[in-house]
Amino acid sequence: MRKLKRMVQIILLPLFLTGCMNIDQHILDDVQLITGAAYEYVDDDTIELTTVFPNHQPDGSVKNETLTTTAILNKENRDKQSLQSEKPMVSGKLEVALYERNTAEKGILELLDTLSRDPSIGANVYMAILDGNPKEVLNKQYGNIDNGIFLSNLIEQNVESGLIHKTNLHIFKYKLYAEGIDPMLPIIEQKEGKLNINAIGLFEEDKLVDQIEQEKFFFMTILLERKGQKDTYALKTKEEKKASIVNIKSVRKYDIPKPMTNSEIKININLKAIIREYNDGTLNKQKIKKVENALKEEIETKSEEMIQQFQEKGIDPLGIGEEVRTRTRQWDQKKWKELYPDIKITVQAKVKIMESGVIE
Repeated sequence: MRKLKRMVQIILLPLFLTGCMNIDQHILDDVQLITGAAYEYVDDDTIELTTVFPNHQPDGSVKNETLTTTAILNKENRDKQSLQSEKPMVSGKLEVALYERNTAEKGILELLDTLSRDPSIGANVYMAILDGNPKEVLNKQYGNIDNGIFLSNLIEQNVESGLIHKTNLHIFKYKLYAEGIDPMLPIIEQKEGKLNINAIGLFEEDKLVDQIEQEKFFFMTILLERKGQKDTYALKTKEEKKASIVNIKSVRKYDIPKPMTNSEIKININLKAIIREYNDGTLNKQKIKKVENALKEEIETKSEEMIQQFQEKGIDPLGIGEEVRTRTRQWDQKKWKELYPDIKITVQAKVKIMESGVIE
């Protein structure tokens, strides 16, 4: 009898599971899955919200669709958009949240509240600054998928290739509230009908105050990552010879002998790379040495220039203060902010070219 009951359970289980799957599928077919959301203050109190969602066509293609509304609260915007949608709107598939540049300069803390309070939105949602009007930019189709997924893929593949540092809702909020470090977000622009990451936005608390251009991404990445790889850089030697290198392994270490004083802080970079391209014929040991020296000099000079830029702005996207905080029991946030702009911070680099193709 017990065996018979067991057999009945085994037979009925797949039918039960199939029924469950049909219910889930039915729900997915009957909702509007929001994949992207963009925010812009159109005046001091009014928020314009543009949401992005896919419209699956009978031929299997995906059409990008958007809804745009204005209100004084994001919850009110969501209600207005729901009134315009033929299906219930669901934010559990949200991939990216965008903030128009002027809005980011004003401050995005209140706008983060919507994402943080929605239990269906994951902490891995990408965030970015948008150069341009969100409604105009997001209304266009940029790929064979909707723009929410497209922008998420754009950010993700650049993170994975080492070109930009990883950031998402969880990381942004950590840096926003942690002492000794400030947040940053990629800046996306529309240029010649295409979307691209053109800079990294730097924040003081929740306000955008500065940015790092593309040509400095390499230095930013090796300074941020305790251990890094994959990022690339093109340089010229003193003899005006051009080379493109790939970072196969970089290690960053801090030397802070006297934390919470105005003593010098040293950042040591040990980088191993390969030469991907060289424009002066066959490489030999002398040419490789010149490339190593040129790269070492550029890392040290441009990194220090960038750090001075941060100090002048009173921002700390590298988390130098956090490195100090972990090395002392005398940490004082207020005192650190007074010390930080005037501390001498130097970068020392060791560069080794590991591979370079054919060598004479």
